[in-house]
Amino acid sequence: MKWKFNQSGLTLVELLASLAIFGVISVLMWNFFFQGLNNNERAITQNQLQQEANLIVNTIQEIHTKYTITEFSTTSSLAIKGKKLDEKGQEIYVVETFNKDQIEYGISVTIIKPSGETFKNSFKNPVTEFDLSLTLTSKKDANVKYQTKTTFSKLASNN
Repeated sequence: MKWKFNQSGLTLVELLASLAIFGVISVLMWNFFFQGLNNNERAITQNQLQQEANLIVNTIQEIHTKYTITEFSTTSSLAIKGKKLDEKGQEIYVVETFNKDQIEYGISVTIIKPSGETFKNSFKNPVTEFDLSLTLTSKKDANVKYQTKTTFSKLASNN
């Protein structure tokens, strides 16, 4: 039996170099893949915060139109309280609460009229016009926030 010796095989250095190049390319692709997943998760969370903020603003507008808003409170949830007088002169109350475990609610309200008067989440006089700043923050990722600012106004108070 005759053995033929030639140099057509791989050397150990060539094998290690190809494994190192494959490892670097694999790590880069792995990081790119998971970075895309993280960005997708952030975009989904941002979209959910925006939808929740739109729902809150629309609810505040509805309460502000039909009632006199008497209180905003934020703890682990956001509560909006309003009241109005019925035909018999009795007060009717409404309370809307927003509570999602993954959202932290922040609200800032400033009265526009009467001029110069401000309040922090609670007031007694009927308010016909005020600025609202609403900030929603994801509890899973504090870097994901959504903030909206708007003005609520109505021509006449219902009570």
